[in-house]
Amino acid sequence: MKKVVIVDDELAIRKGLRTLIDWERYGFEVAGDAANGREGLRLHAELSPDLMVVDIKMPGMDGLQLLEEIRKTDSACRFLVLSGYADFQYAKQAIGCGVNGYMLKPVDEEEVHRELERIAAEMEHKAQTVRLSRSRRREELLRAVLHGGAAAQGLGREELEELTGGQGRTCGILLVAVNPSAGAEAGAAAHTAAEAYGTAKRWLTESFDACGCGFVFPAEPYIGLLLYENPGMPKVRQRLYDELSEGLGALGLAFTAAAGPAAGSPEGLAASYAGACRLLGQRFLLGGAEIHTRLGAELEELLAATAEPPEKVAAAAEKSAEKLYFALDLGDKEGVRDALTEAGRWMLRQDPAEQAVKTQFAQLVTVVLGKLSEGGAAALPRVQESMPVVTGIYEQPSYQALLRYVGSAFDKLIDTAGSTSSEPVLKQMLHFIQRHYSENLKLETLAELFKYNSGYLGKLFKNYTGDSFHTYLDKVRIRRAIELLGEGLKVHQVAQLVGYANVDYFHSKFKKYVGMPPSAYKEKPQRAEVKIGEGF
Repeated sequence: MKKVVIVDDELAIRKGLRTLIDWERYGFEVAGDAANGREGLRLHAELSPDLMVVDIKMPGMDGLQLLEEIRKTDSACRFLVLSGYADFQYAKQAIGCGVNGYMLKPVDEEEVHRELERIAAEMEHKAQTVRLSRSRRREELLRAVLHGGAAAQGLGREELEELTGGQGRTCGILLVAVNPSAGAEAGAAAHTAAEAYGTAKRWLTESFDACGCGFVFPAEPYIGLLLYENPGMPKVRQRLYDELSEGLGALGLAFTAAAGPAAGSPEGLAASYAGACRLLGQRFLLGGAEIHTRLGAELEELLAATAEPPEKVAAAAEKSAEKLYFALDLGDKEGVRDALTEAGRWMLRQDPAEQAVKTQFAQLVTVVLGKLSEGGAAALPRVQESMPVVTGIYEQPSYQALLRYVGSAFDKLIDTAGSTSSEPVLKQMLHFIQRHYSENLKLETLAELFKYNSGYLGKLFKNYTGDSFHTYLDKVRIRRAIELLGEGLKVHQVAQLVGYANVDYFHSKFKKYVGMPPSAYKEKPQRAEVKIGEGF
């Protein structure tokens, strides 16, 4: 509240002004009153009022003399002058002393209210102008410090210390990226990018500048906060995150925030700002509800790794797609997530940019869904229902959100298919081979899917079937090849369909198990009498 002192030699007027005027309505409170100029001068020195209501004609020191004395030391206090004389000379002298209003006695209550409203508005406008000027000066100082150069060299020590809240005070830079596409709470309107930025900046300014714990500055495309504390401390980070979540969430905005290292001096602010910028530059990779101070050891290691040759990346992508497809077929939700995580690691090593990662994931999911659709008419409707997930990939705000989104979509696909099996592992393997004999199956791949050591799984498989994994797979393929040859397909077509890319290799395998080349088998009159090796 702004303080008021009333100075008038008439007690009735002093009491009337105290009781009849709604001072609080305009942000004022009466701090004291005086019966003459001398007493008014004493109250001014004691109370430092924002406004004085002064009668011109008083015994001893009159109102004009009081004004002249106060103006020698105080140019900010405002005066509302009362006079029983409609004399131009009084008004002229009062104006010369910097009076803000002049009213004749008897005082009209409504006129006083109008004058107070006008004076309060003028004071607020001036205060806003001062705040704006101070804010601009702080921004100029901070810009010079953050970006260095000659501008920073010319700053005085006092200016720099004022900028950081005082000598020896720990401070730091916090940058906030606002997401305008976040779902608003009930009743909150959607925002464009510009509206989101402006709304968030206003709220942050009101919340942080007002409490004196720092100040907000533009750092487009982010919003910057210079905090008079270390934003990297766990308790501080949690408190800041909670405040931002509550305030911005109520406005229908999501955000990502990153803090640079603590600065023990104004010069250290540049490093703090640069650190926060680097983090938000990779904000797609930042996950979790927190104020971020680092990417995380695994991500930093991935990003620091040398890019792999294109052929190696292509092979890794193909393997990831294969593992993902097999895990889906088995109904293995954990295996699906492992395959997605592995695929993501390769993508990040090759190109961690947001659009590049999203495009690669969209391609991966498209390939896998395409392979699933080849599983027959029963699988096609489920795959078609899952296709929108490809578009949804591009709407995910972060890498972790993308992994969760795709994983959840595949969980739903598994649940819809009812493909989760409770059979023993070896029976699941046999059924799996029957379904996927034409794929590039390897014992190592199945060992990963079933969470076994490949050597140990190979021994279990041979004890269970009597054949090694590769022998069993060959026999399944050759049996299917016999069926296809009997249907009149050409040898090279059959080789491809049963999983042998090399026709000569198919010839040797077929002859090994059937006792004759596939071309000779096609010409044999009674093919049904031909037997495959023992144990098949």
